[in-house]
Amino acid sequence: MKGSVIIPLSRGEEETMRLIGHGIANPRHLRAPDVDQLKKLRLAEEKDGRVNLTELGRIRMVQGQERVFEAIVRAAHHDAALRLV
Repeated sequence: MKGSVIIPLSRGEEETMRLIGHGIANPRHLRAPDVDQLKKLRLAEEKDGRVNLTELGRIRMVQGQERVFEAIVRAAHHDAALRLV
């Protein structure tokens, strides 16, 4: 993937990043260790009591979604029962 941001995250960190990306920004609704790790990686930042994705975090989130979509397309290509019409 051209210009990809390769930052490995745990499943929990991925989920927390998605929650932040979809507007769940109140830290008390998020796993603190995941938020801390995302902030260390500069994928998220806390401002005025809310957690938001940084530009790098938004890029990383989109790339994660693209990988899932590509995996679905590959599976559909190899399995006639999953063929996309």
